[in-house]
Amino acid sequence: MQRLIINADDLGVNAARSHGIFQCAEFGIVASASLIANGSDSDAAGKHAREKNLACGLHLNITEEYPLSKRDDVMTLTDMNGAFLGKDRLLQALADGKVERTHLDREVRAQMEWCFDVHGSMSHFNGHHHVHLHPFIAETVIPLLERYGVRFVRIPCELPLPPYGYEITDDKLAWAQSVNQQATHAREMYAAHGIGSTDNFRGLTLHGNASLKNLRHNLSRLQDGTTELAVHPGSMSAYGTPFDLDPQRQTELRMLTDPTIPALLAEKKIALCSWADL
Repeated sequence: MQRLIINADDLGVNAARSHGIFQCAEFGIVASASLIANGSDSDAAGKHAREKNLACGLHLNITEEYPLSKRDDVMTLTDMNGAFLGKDRLLQALADGKVERTHLDREVRAQMEWCFDVHGSMSHFNGHHHVHLHPFIAETVIPLLERYGVRFVRIPCELPLPPYGYEITDDKLAWAQSVNQQATHAREMYAAHGIGSTDNFRGLTLHGNASLKNLRHNLSRLQDGTTELAVHPGSMSAYGTPFDLDPQRQTELRMLTDPTIPALLAEKKIALCSWADL
């Protein structure tokens, strides 16, 4: 049996991205989303998702924007302006042993409690830039997931890797292999505490390669069990990060609302579900 969770990341990062995700949820095949706690549209998106009964998890963000906690309470996570360090500087700080666990614990708790307050539930947990795979962060997150009763975490291990029927650059392939290696170790850490995940994952190699054709390639090659497909749709916007402004956001929106996809899912006998259904 093949079950598929199509999960849209970055809900709440800004109004255009949220609008695109809600379009996919209403007209397309997206049944689950990951809420970001510190975006410009986070509160509105979280409340709207609750009203629409859209299953949501927390997309922990400790690499971009500003923390929910007071600056002085999480100083080893932030720069001199009080913003998060960014992915590369955070990883370097972790490698140098400069991140205080109490600071990390405080911010993770703040974002988790925000999710419960605004949305009312948390169907799953994952990290922006896959930060939840880092051993130090996983060790901090696990007791909090247990405390708040969150039973599922994303494990972005995409196997087998190509061929998929579309070209993937050497750099993209090397990155996917690196994430797979981190995810394999992280799965063991989370599973040791009874925190589950999907059997399979897709989205690493589709990232930056989105198209209707490539989506169909992925859906036609799903493995048995439950697969999460992570996507990043969004409506057109005149502002935001380079990622927000990338035309791929609208490409993903179009492919996820294409009327041929439900027919393909029916033909392949792929059952759609959400993280809340696990």
